[in-house]
Amino acid sequence: MAFEDTALFKITVTWEGPAFAYRFEKPLRLNADKLKVAQYSSTVRSSGSGPAEVTTKVFEYRLAPVLSGIATIPPVTIEYVTWPDSLTGELATDPVTLAIGEPLPPEMREKGGLSGGWIALIVVGAIALGVGGYSYFKPKPEIEKIKSPVEAFLEQLENVRKDSGMDLKRFQTGVYRLLLSYLQIRYKIDLAGQSAGSAARALEAVEPDLSVREALVGWLTRAEKEKFSPLAPAPGEVPRLETEIRSFFEKLK
Repeated sequence: MAFEDTALFKITVTWEGPAFAYRFEKPLRLNADKLKVAQYSSTVRSSGSGPAEVTTKVFEYRLAPVLSGIATIPPVTIEYVTWPDSLTGELATDPVTLAIGEPLPPEMREKGGLSGGWIALIVVGAIALGVGGYSYFKPKPEIEKIKSPVEAFLEQLENVRKDSGMDLKRFQTGVYRLLLSYLQIRYKIDLAGQSAGSAARALEAVEPDLSVREALVGWLTRAEKEKFSPLAPAPGEVPRLETEIRSFFEKLK
Protein backbone atom coordinates (compact mmCIF):
# COMPACT_ATOMS: atom_id res chain seq x y z
CA MET A 1 0.00 0.00 0.00
CA ALA A 2 1.07 3.59 -0.51
CA PHE A 3 2.22 5.45 2.58
CA GLU A 4 -0.44 8.11 1.97
CA ASP A 5 -3.32 5.60 1.89
CA THR A 6 -5.22 3.76 4.62
CA ALA A 7 -6.01 0.09 5.04
CA LEU A 8 -9.31 -1.42 6.14
CA PHE A 9 -8.89 -4.28 8.60
CA LYS A 10 -12.17 -6.12 9.03
CA ILE A 11 -13.11 -8.97 11.37
CA THR A 12 -16.41 -10.75 10.75
CA VAL A 13 -17.95 -13.10 13.35
CA THR A 14 -21.03 -15.12 12.33
CA TRP A 15 -23.20 -17.47 14.37
CA GLU A 16 -26.55 -19.22 14.16
CA GLY A 17 -29.00 -17.60 16.57
CA PRO A 18 -30.08 -14.14 17.77
CA ALA A 19 -27.74 -11.23 18.42
CA PHE A 20 -27.98 -11.65 22.21
CA ALA A 21 -26.77 -15.28 22.11
CA TYR A 22 -23.18 -14.04 22.39
CA ARG A 23 -21.88 -10.92 24.13
CA PHE A 24 -18.57 -9.22 23.35
CA GLU A 25 -18.01 -7.17 26.50
CA LYS A 26 -14.27 -6.49 26.31
CA PRO A 27 -12.81 -4.13 23.71
CA LEU A 28 -10.65 -5.66 20.99
CA ARG A 29 -6.96 -4.84 21.19
CA LEU A 30 -5.27 -4.24 17.86
CA ASN A 31 -1.56 -3.48 18.23
CA ALA A 32 0.18 -3.15 14.86
CA ASP A 33 3.70 -1.93 14.28
CA LYS A 34 4.11 0.80 11.63
CA LEU A 35 0.32 1.33 11.65
CA LYS A 36 -2.05 3.32 13.85
CA VAL A 37 -5.82 3.07 14.23
CA ALA A 38 -7.34 6.10 12.55
CA GLN A 39 -10.98 5.02 12.87
CA TYR A 40 -12.95 2.18 14.49
CA SER A 41 -16.55 0.99 14.20
CA SER A 42 -18.60 -2.14 14.86
CA THR A 43 -21.98 -3.28 13.57
CA VAL A 44 -24.28 -6.24 14.18
CA ARG A 45 -27.13 -7.50 12.04
CA SER A 46 -29.42 -10.53 11.98
CA SER A 47 -31.34 -12.22 9.19
CA GLY A 48 -34.01 -14.89 9.26
CA SER A 49 -36.02 -15.85 12.32
CA GLY A 50 -36.39 -18.69 14.79
CA PRO A 51 -34.08 -21.66 14.15
CA ALA A 52 -33.01 -20.10 10.83
CA GLU A 53 -31.81 -16.82 12.37
CA VAL A 54 -28.19 -15.95 11.59
CA THR A 55 -26.30 -13.04 13.21
CA THR A 56 -23.18 -11.30 11.90
CA LYS A 57 -21.02 -8.89 13.89
CA VAL A 58 -18.37 -6.85 12.08
CA PHE A 59 -15.42 -5.00 13.63
CA GLU A 60 -13.76 -2.48 11.29
CA TYR A 61 -10.44 -0.66 11.77
CA ARG A 62 -9.15 2.01 9.41
CA LEU A 63 -5.35 1.86 9.69
CA ALA A 64 -2.94 4.63 8.70
CA PRO A 65 0.83 4.08 8.21
CA VAL A 66 3.31 5.78 10.53
CA LEU A 67 6.43 4.12 9.03
CA SER A 68 7.25 2.47 5.71
CA GLY A 69 8.31 -1.18 5.45
CA ILE A 70 6.66 -4.45 6.41
CA ALA A 71 3.90 -3.93 8.96
CA THR A 72 2.68 -6.81 11.10
CA ILE A 73 -0.75 -7.11 12.66
CA PRO A 74 -0.57 -9.77 15.42
CA PRO A 75 -3.54 -12.07 16.12
CA VAL A 76 -6.50 -10.17 17.53
CA THR A 77 -8.27 -11.90 20.42
CA ILE A 78 -12.06 -11.67 20.56
CA GLU A 79 -13.49 -12.63 23.97
CA TYR A 80 -17.15 -13.63 24.22
CA VAL A 81 -19.76 -14.65 26.79
CA THR A 82 -22.61 -17.02 25.90
CA TRP A 83 -26.23 -16.44 26.90
CA PRO A 84 -27.92 -17.62 29.06
CA ASP A 85 -25.15 -19.91 30.37
CA SER A 86 -22.54 -17.13 30.81
CA LEU A 87 -19.74 -19.38 29.56
CA THR A 88 -16.65 -17.55 28.35
CA GLY A 89 -14.33 -18.27 25.44
CA GLU A 90 -12.32 -16.57 22.78
CA LEU A 91 -11.65 -16.39 19.06
CA ALA A 92 -8.40 -15.30 17.44
CA THR A 93 -7.59 -13.99 13.97
CA ASP A 94 -4.52 -15.02 12.00
CA PRO A 95 -1.50 -12.69 11.92
CA VAL A 96 -1.34 -10.39 8.89
CA THR A 97 1.59 -8.61 7.20
CA LEU A 98 1.35 -5.58 4.93
CA ALA A 99 4.02 -3.86 2.80
CA ILE A 100 3.97 -0.05 3.14
CA GLY A 101 5.64 2.11 0.49
CA GLU A 102 7.99 5.02 1.07
CA PRO A 103 6.41 8.45 1.63
CA LEU A 104 6.13 10.67 -1.43
CA PRO A 105 8.45 13.68 -1.65
CA PRO A 106 6.84 16.90 -0.39
CA GLU A 107 6.66 18.36 -3.92
CA MET A 108 4.66 15.36 -5.19
CA ARG A 109 2.27 15.53 -2.25
CA GLU A 110 1.69 19.22 -3.00
CA LYS A 111 0.87 18.40 -6.61
CA GLY A 112 -1.57 15.77 -5.60
CA GLY A 113 0.82 12.89 -6.35
CA LEU A 114 -1.08 9.63 -6.33
CA SER A 115 -4.38 11.22 -5.42
CA GLY A 116 -6.81 8.62 -4.31
CA GLY A 117 -3.99 6.06 -4.36
CA TRP A 118 -4.51 2.42 -3.57
CA ILE A 119 -6.87 1.28 -0.86
CA ALA A 120 -5.62 -1.83 0.90
CA LEU A 121 -8.39 -4.11 2.06
CA ILE A 122 -7.63 -6.82 4.54
CA VAL A 123 -10.50 -9.06 5.54
CA VAL A 124 -9.96 -11.51 8.34
CA GLY A 125 -13.04 -13.70 8.71
CA ALA A 126 -13.51 -15.32 12.08
CA ILE A 127 -16.57 -17.40 11.20
CA ALA A 128 -17.78 -19.09 14.30
CA LEU A 129 -20.46 -20.54 16.46
CA GLY A 130 -23.07 -22.38 14.55
CA VAL A 131 -25.15 -24.32 17.04
CA GLY A 132 -22.76 -26.84 18.51
CA GLY A 133 -19.92 -25.37 16.48
CA TYR A 134 -17.49 -25.01 19.34
CA SER A 135 -14.73 -26.69 17.32
CA TYR A 136 -14.17 -23.30 15.64
CA PHE A 137 -13.29 -21.71 18.95
CA LYS A 138 -9.97 -21.46 20.72
CA PRO A 139 -11.07 -21.73 24.38
CA LYS A 140 -9.34 -19.84 27.12
CA PRO A 141 -6.92 -21.89 29.21
CA GLU A 142 -9.15 -21.55 32.24
CA ILE A 143 -12.10 -23.23 30.50
CA GLU A 144 -10.13 -26.04 28.90
CA LYS A 145 -11.11 -28.33 31.79
CA ILE A 146 -14.13 -30.30 30.68
CA LYS A 147 -16.92 -30.04 33.23
CA SER A 148 -18.99 -33.07 34.15
CA PRO A 149 -22.76 -32.83 33.56
CA VAL A 150 -23.25 -32.32 37.31
CA GLU A 151 -20.61 -29.55 37.53
CA ALA A 152 -22.10 -27.78 34.53
CA PHE A 153 -25.60 -28.04 36.02
CA LEU A 154 -24.53 -26.61 39.39
CA GLU A 155 -22.71 -23.71 37.76
CA GLN A 156 -25.71 -22.83 35.60
CA LEU A 157 -28.11 -23.30 38.53
CA GLU A 158 -26.25 -20.57 40.40
CA ASN A 159 -26.62 -18.23 37.41
CA VAL A 160 -30.35 -18.97 37.14
CA ARG A 161 -30.76 -18.28 40.86
CA LYS A 162 -28.98 -14.92 40.57
CA ASP A 163 -30.95 -13.89 37.48
CA SER A 164 -34.30 -14.90 38.99
CA GLY A 165 -34.06 -13.13 42.32
CA MET A 166 -37.21 -14.08 44.24
CA ASP A 167 -39.29 -14.67 41.09
CA LEU A 168 -40.32 -18.34 41.40
CA LYS A 169 -41.82 -18.54 37.90
CA ARG A 170 -38.61 -17.28 36.33
CA PHE A 171 -36.54 -19.60 38.51
CA GLN A 172 -38.66 -22.63 37.64
CA THR A 173 -38.46 -21.80 33.94
CA GLY A 174 -34.69 -21.86 34.22
CA VAL A 175 -34.69 -25.04 36.32
CA TYR A 176 -36.88 -26.84 33.81
CA ARG A 177 -34.52 -25.94 30.97
CA LEU A 178 -31.44 -26.94 33.00
CA LEU A 179 -32.93 -30.29 34.03
CA LEU A 180 -33.81 -31.20 30.44
CA SER A 181 -30.33 -30.19 29.32
CA TYR A 182 -28.74 -32.26 32.11
CA LEU A 183 -30.78 -35.35 31.19
CA GLN A 184 -29.87 -35.03 27.52
CA ILE A 185 -26.15 -34.71 28.28
CA ARG A 186 -25.99 -37.24 31.14
CA TYR A 187 -28.08 -39.97 29.56
CA LYS A 188 -27.70 -39.18 25.84
CA ILE A 189 -31.46 -38.94 25.29
CA ASP A 190 -33.24 -36.43 23.06
CA LEU A 191 -35.73 -34.41 25.09
CA ALA A 192 -35.98 -31.30 22.92
CA GLY A 193 -39.48 -29.86 23.32
CA GLN A 194 -40.60 -32.77 25.54
CA SER A 195 -42.94 -32.57 28.52
CA ALA A 196 -42.07 -33.68 32.04
CA GLY A 197 -44.12 -36.84 31.49
CA SER A 198 -42.15 -37.76 28.36
CA ALA A 199 -38.88 -37.08 30.18
CA ALA A 200 -40.00 -39.34 33.03
CA ARG A 201 -40.67 -42.23 30.65
CA ALA A 202 -37.35 -41.77 28.89
CA LEU A 203 -35.49 -41.56 32.21
CA GLU A 204 -37.07 -44.78 33.47
CA ALA A 205 -35.32 -46.68 30.66
CA VAL A 206 -31.82 -45.35 31.42
CA GLU A 207 -31.62 -44.62 35.19
CA PRO A 208 -31.86 -47.71 37.43
CA ASP A 209 -31.82 -45.78 40.74
CA LEU A 210 -35.44 -45.14 41.73
CA SER A 211 -34.59 -42.35 44.20
CA VAL A 212 -32.67 -40.44 41.50
CA ARG A 213 -35.53 -40.85 39.01
CA GLU A 214 -38.12 -39.69 41.52
CA ALA A 215 -36.14 -36.59 42.50
CA LEU A 216 -35.43 -35.50 38.91
CA VAL A 217 -38.96 -36.19 37.69
CA GLY A 218 -40.43 -34.49 40.77
CA TRP A 219 -38.55 -31.25 40.12
CA LEU A 220 -39.33 -31.38 36.41
CA THR A 221 -43.04 -31.87 37.03
CA ARG A 222 -43.19 -29.12 39.63
CA ALA A 223 -41.23 -26.72 37.43
CA GLU A 224 -43.53 -27.45 34.49
CA LYS A 225 -46.56 -26.50 36.60
CA GLU A 226 -45.16 -23.54 38.53
CA LYS A 227 -43.61 -21.68 35.62
CA PHE A 228 -47.18 -21.00 34.48
CA SER A 229 -48.91 -20.93 37.87
CA PRO A 230 -50.90 -17.76 38.72
CA LEU A 231 -50.53 -18.42 42.49
CA ALA A 232 -48.07 -16.41 44.55
CA PRO A 233 -45.25 -18.54 46.03
CA ALA A 234 -44.46 -18.77 49.73
CA PRO A 235 -41.81 -16.27 50.91
CA GLY A 236 -38.28 -17.63 50.54
CA GLU A 237 -39.35 -20.49 48.26
CA VAL A 238 -36.76 -19.74 45.57
CA PRO A 239 -33.67 -20.01 47.85
CA ARG A 240 -35.17 -23.01 49.65
CA LEU A 241 -35.79 -24.88 46.39
CA GLU A 242 -32.39 -23.92 44.99
CA THR A 243 -30.69 -25.28 48.14
CA GLU A 244 -32.68 -28.52 47.90
CA ILE A 245 -31.74 -29.11 44.27
CA ARG A 246 -28.09 -28.10 44.83
CA SER A 247 -27.71 -30.46 47.80
CA PHE A 248 -29.02 -33.37 45.73
CA PHE A 249 -26.72 -32.74 42.78
CA GLU A 250 -23.66 -32.18 44.99
CA LYS A 251 -24.15 -35.72 46.32
CA LEU A 252 -24.07 -37.02 42.72
CA LYS A 253 -20.49 -35.74 42.17
